[in-house]
This record gives sequence, C-alpha cells and structure tokens, in this order.
Amino acid sequence: MTFFNFYIILVTLLFIAVPARSQPDHLLKIATLAPEGSNWVKTVRAIDIAVRDATEGRVGFKIYPGGVQGDEKVVLRKIRIGQLHGGGFAGLGISRIFPDILALEMPFLFNNYAEVDYVLDQMDEFYQNGYQESGYEFLGWADIGFVHILSKQPVKSVGDIRSLKVWQLADEPITEVLFRLAKVQSVPLSIPDVLLGLQTSLIDVVYTSPSAAIVLQWFTRVKHVTDLPINYTLGALLIQKKPFDKIPSADQDHLRRIAKEHMAQLGHQSRKENQEAMEVLQANGLSIVHSGPSEIDTFRKLVRSAETELVGTAFSNDAHRQIQHHLAQFRKTPSPP
Repeated sequence: MTFFNFYIILVTLLFIAVPARSQPDHLLKIATLAPEGSNWVKTVRAIDIAVRDATEGRVGFKIYPGGVQGDEKVVLRKIRIGQLHGGGFAGLGISRIFPDILALEMPFLFNNYAEVDYVLDQMDEFYQNGYQESGYEFLGWADIGFVHILSKQPVKSVGDIRSLKVWQLADEPITEVLFRLAKVQSVPLSIPDVLLGLQTSLIDVVYTSPSAAIVLQWFTRVKHVTDLPINYTLGALLIQKKPFDKIPSADQDHLRRIAKEHMAQLGHQSRKENQEAMEVLQANGLSIVHSGPSEIDTFRKLVRSAETELVGTAFSNDAHRQIQHHLAQFRKTPSPP
C-alpha cells in the first residue's frame, strides 16, 4: 500500500468516526446592535447553548452581533421578509413593534428600580399580549438602565443644552417632541452612527446608560456626565411568531424557560454594571455635573408640557393609565421597616 492510499483511508475513517455537527431543525437567526463580547451577546449565546442541550439539538440560534445585519429598522425589515427571525432590541426596535413600550420610557417616570420592578411585574401580561398580537414571541426584558446626559460641555439645565448640537435617535417620538418644545438643535442619527458623529463634532450631546456609553465607546468623545437620571430604558429578546410557532410545543416551553432565566440574570448584571460604570467614567476623566433643584425643574416642566402631546399618540392612553395606577399603588404602600 502506498503512503497516498494509506492517507486517503485514514482521512475517510476519521470522517466516519467524527460525524459533522448536525444543523438544528429550527435555526433561529437573531440580530442585535450589541457588540461581540458584550454581556447582551454573551447572554444570547448562553441561551443558545442551553436550548440546544435541552432540545437535543432541535432548536438553536445563529447570532449576528454588532449591527452586522444593519440598524434595528433594517433588522425588522429583514424579519418581515424572512431573512431573520428575531432580535435583541433596544427601545426603538421594540417600540416599532409595540409602541406602548414608550409609556415606560417617559422621562422622570420612575424614581428607582423598586418602582420599575413593581410596574413591570404588574404590566407583564399587558406587554406579553401586546407583542403576541403584534406577531412576536416575547422572551424577556433586557435592562438597559437609567439614562444620563453625556456631553462635551457641562449640561445642568434645559438652557445649557440649547446652545449645543444634541443627538436624537432617529424616528424616536419622545425626544422628537421634547427637543422641539425645548427649541433644541437636534441631529437625528442611528446608534451605529453616533460615535462618528461625536468624533466629527456633528453632535455635542448624547444620552444613554453609563454602561452602554462604555460598550459603545461614546465616553471617549465627551468630557462630562450629568448625574441626573433622565429616564429608564429597556430592551427585549423577541422572536417572530411565524418561525416560533413551527417549533414543537415542548421545545417552545424549553426556549421560553431558558430565555426568561438568562434574561433575568442579565438584568441583575446590567444594574450592577451601570453602578460600576459611573466610577469608570470618572476614572477616565469625565467630570460629574450636578443639577440643582431649580435646574432639575426646567427638565421636569419640559416633560410635563410634552406629556399631553405624547399620551394617546406616541403610546396609548390605556398603557399610560395603567402604569400611573400601578405607580400610585406602589408609592402608597408603606416601606418595610
């Protein structure tokens, strides 16, 4: 036997002994703007591994991180035509599917995470049904956190921001109304374009959670962070119902359970990271800007004037009414000693 023939036989035996990893019967293609290495992407990968194990390889994810499939508007279009099946969305993406999510993101709505957790728990069925009726399976919230202003010049009040060029998340209705009423010079950009906008001085002011500012590298192009939390933001893991409904019901249950557990863990981790991120921002040279009571009032007055225009248009009266009711109930309950 020649060496060549021996080599061919050896390679053939190896292929027989080690079969190729089989493709899942239901491969769900998931896209997100979160970059590779972020906890968002790590969590979705952990869900994928656990789901493949629980379903004996019948269900799995193919994950597209870092905006490689486009911004959230593009991702939603690809889902509609079947090129993708779902995504890890932030506020804009999930509000395009079900606008009533915006009722949770009004500025100065929540004072702390205890209020957030109570309202989300009370509104769980409302939002589950809303996404179901909109054609999506809801697999869990992603806690983005409380948003802060990051800027090249200090921002303490609405007056400070009027002389600066402020980023506006393109097609986002709350900031559209707020900036118009405040007479702010806003520049609409998608999230992937914000860093370049800061680098080229197209914009001077951005707003996001502290940990997101680090992940997206926006903090490298600003000098100040305002300590006043403006609003609470969240994302979600969503799968279009058409591909989800093709999965056997037992495997659907595995996917729901595993995703819920991992997304809850991500939420706890995100809150811890946001707290630590404020210290990281300061360690990297950003100064903390403190707003006094009168300066905070300028923001609150602006929000009150915008609320009448947003309720019933950007989101439903029903969502607003229920959230306000649950908040009032929670705030009336005495705190435990």
